[in-house]
Amino acid sequence: MFRANIGATEVTVLLTGMGSENARKSMESSSLERPDVFISTGLAGALDEALRPGDIVAARTSEVIARRLRTESDAGLLDLAAQAGARVVNVFLTSETIVATAREKQLLSVSGSVVEMETTHVLAEATRRQVPAVAIRSISDAAEEDLPVDFQRIADSRGHVKVGGLLKELALHPNRLPLLVRFGQQSRASSEALADFLDRYISLIAEKWPGTRTSEREEISAT
Repeated sequence: MFRANIGATEVTVLLTGMGSENARKSMESSSLERPDVFISTGLAGALDEALRPGDIVAARTSEVIARRLRTESDAGLLDLAAQAGARVVNVFLTSETIVATAREKQLLSVSGSVVEMETTHVLAEATRRQVPAVAIRSISDAAEEDLPVDFQRIADSRGHVKVGGLLKELALHPNRLPLLVRFGQQSRASSEALADFLDRYISLIAEKWPGTRTSEREEISAT
């Protein structure tokens, strides 16, 4: 957990790690005081072919694939996200596993515009705490892109990539190295776009959100 200030606004950043279990545990064990706002954010894969890497997307609703768990973003926070430059879509899909191939994305595209692994659980905890929340993601990979390696197999329990596992994957499939480099560049550019957006967005919340104190809380779902 980290704390910083954007202008007069205090921001607490909680890095949950990747996946629903890490998101739930981090949210439940965090020592956050009751914040004014939760922002569930991070990187995500596009399901909608119109979305490109670096696009900032906000969701009206978020739901877990194949499970009966559905959450909603606060309408006021969603409107401010649009004012700050986010593209508003209907549904984020929260997956229990990494969606790695263009074929998988195509099958899911009938149900949502974006796929990620934490948002629904973060928003569900925000609802339990009766705190307004919003789902915002930056696109790291397009709908027609396969991920360059099997991240599900080489990630640890916190969702961090194991260097040894990555090197083994590349030794077995050296032709994937250029794809991995491109994916890394895309992800870095998408993270920078997200950081720039959040600077604008949090300042806008501080200015326009009714009853805002000098503390906003930003929930970072994954890195």
